[in-house]
Formats: sequence, C-alpha cells, structure tokens
Amino acid sequence: MAVELAEQRLGDVRWIVLRGPAQEAFGSLGEHMRTEISEVVTGWEPLDKLRSHVAEPAGGGRLAAVRRASEADFPDVWAELAALAGGANVPLADLALLNFRGDLGDLGDTGTAGGERADGSHGADGGCSDLAWRRERSFIAHNEDDSGFYEGRSALLTLMLDDLQPVTAFWKAGFLPSNAFTVTGTGMVWSLDSLTAEPPGQGAGRHVVARKLQQIAVMAGQAVEYLRQHPSAGGFSYTIGDSTGRVVVVESSAGQHGWREAGGQEPLLWHTNHGRYITGADAGGPHDSSLTRGEVLGALEVPSGEPDADWFARALAGAPEPDGVRVDPSEGNDTATLCTFVVNLTDGEATVLHRGSAPATIPLGDLAHGRSGRVTVAPSLGSREADSDANLTVTPG
Repeated sequence: MAVELAEQRLGDVRWIVLRGPAQEAFGSLGEHMRTEISEVVTGWEPLDKLRSHVAEPAGGGRLAAVRRASEADFPDVWAELAALAGGANVPLADLALLNFRGDLGDLGDTGTAGGERADGSHGADGGCSDLAWRRERSFIAHNEDDSGFYEGRSALLTLMLDDLQPVTAFWKAGFLPSNAFTVTGTGMVWSLDSLTAEPPGQGAGRHVVARKLQQIAVMAGQAVEYLRQHPSAGGFSYTIGDSTGRVVVVESSAGQHGWREAGGQEPLLWHTNHGRYITGADAGGPHDSSLTRGEVLGALEVPSGEPDADWFARALAGAPEPDGVRVDPSEGNDTATLCTFVVNLTDGEATVLHRGSAPATIPLGDLAHGRSGRVTVAPSLGSREADSDANLTVTPG
C-alpha cells in the first residue's frame, strides 16, 4: 500500500491526513515536515540545555536507560520515531532527546527567555489544563499550552496506518503524536497534562507509552489498566472518555498510578500539571502556575443542569489568570494556550478553538477519520451557524 499524505484545515488549524504502512508513513511525514522539524532541532532553545544535561554522567545514564526501555518494550513505536527522523533528515538522537525531555527528572532552573523549561514544564509561567464532566452528559475539555515557538509548527494529524485503528492527534513537529490530545476511531478521547516525576522511574519514555495506547485502547477501563501495567519513566495525567460516556482521570508517573472517575457526587473533575492522586509529581513551588490554575478550576461552580460545549470553552479559554486559565504571552515569556479542545462525548462532537480564531465543530467520527466535509464554524462562542466548505481548503501532500 502506497503512502497517501494530504493537507486540509479545520477552521484555522492545519490538518495533515496520513495513510499507509506505519514506518513508511512516518518517513513521509518527516519529509513533508522537514523544515519544521529541522527548525525545532536547531532553533528550540531548551534542546541545547537538554544536550548539556545529558552530556553529564547522571543525565546521560538516565537518557540511556529510557531509550533502552523504549526500544525493547515498544519496538514498533521506536521504529516510527526512527522513520520520522530519517524522513526529516535529522539525527534520531535529537528526536529521542526531544521526546524523552520529560523522562529525565526535574532539571531545575533550565528555562528559557520564553518561559519553557527543558523538561517540558513551565513553572510559574503556564501549562495545560483539563476539565472532565459526567452526569446525564459527558464532556472532556483541554487547553494545550506551550511555547509560542510551536505556533505554525503544530497541526492536527490523522493516522490511518496498516490495520491500526484511526487516530487524530494534536501534533508538534518532531514529537511522537501522543503528548497532547487524541481522538480514536473507536470513539475514545483523551488529553494529557505533563507531570514532572522526581525521581523518574525505570520505564519507557512517556510519549512512547502514550503512543502505544493510541494503537490499542478502545474503552476507558482498558486504558486505565494499560497505564497501570506500562509505567513510564516520566509522568502524564490522562483525562479519558469513551463511547459509553465514561470519563476518568488517570495519573501515571514513575511507576505510580492513581485515578478518579467523574460522576455521582463528583460530576466535574479538573487537572493541571501536578499530581493530585499520587506523590512525586508535585508542583514546582507555591507560585507554580499549576497550583493557581488548579485553584481557578477548583472554584468553578458546578452547574445545576447539564453544561454545553460553550461552558467548557469559556472556562478554559475565556480569560487568563487570575480569572481563568488561558495562558497569554507576556514580556519575556511566549508561553501561550495554542489550542483549546472541547469534546461532547454524548453528542459525538468536537469543538476546536485555535488561539484567537472562531470555534470549529466537527463530528467526532469525522475528526478521527480525517473527514473535513461537515464542519460548523461559529463567529464566536455561543453562536454556531453552519458554514460551507469554503472554510476548508485541501492541499495535496
């Protein structure tokens, strides 16, 4: 089967659709995004700090251990990363270091003028935020926060590979497409928040573990058990929902595993970038943005009725701290909420809010399968009038 790569847009968000055998497809993706991946390898400032860290015996030993576990336990995922590096014509060691940045422990004050630390955290400067809801209806909502460096170097990526289930993820050039937001063809959805594990564990890289989950998970309970059985060196929290409407939040970090389920007396759950159910994944200090964003989300009034997608969009993207959790760039810090995702699991719809752009809503199955024909673009939150395919452009890869 030949590789097929096409580009289209979901509202203002770049969307790459990729079909074919896995390794060949990742090679084509690397070639297609060679410029962006090369810019990350050569121009993303924290990577130099990571190189310095792993040049020392302790850091180099941790990196080698994570790489060995990743190659041995997940050879197919490792082959995807190698193919991506080959297609982009960049050293595999650079992409491995980039993807393992959160598996090397707390690197201390190794941040940049842009605010992002080399381990992928943001300290006092921002980070991702999530909400989960289940009562009569079910929702998952996520803010994807990162350095403004990734604006224009990130995209939705749909993978239709071999006999694997279809997956669409929010992808940043150079990474495995598994560290932000995922929708699968079996109706599963999850979002991820970075957790800094100190000390890191003995498992594979967290991006590698998360990529395998994309390939095999079909129900929330299965995902919970998979993460229990496959600990990662670093940490993520996963906010997971499935086609039954079940919604859970799982923390998996350095061999620790904890989770909660939305519903009953606790229909609304929140998460940011510190552990709530496990130890060893604490916030960086009393002024860490993860704590202040958590306070904002924890203070939300639980709706007496059923919220809609606009309620979640306003909660996450409506305002910056201290009134909300949206992250805006500031002087000396380019960290920003790049994109907000709201998924209505009950109605099977996903709403994507690219920074500063109108919300675009699409059937969940269409998003998972790379189909762009049925998109509703609203001028603003709370106003969703159908637009035509004129909002969508398709460019062959």
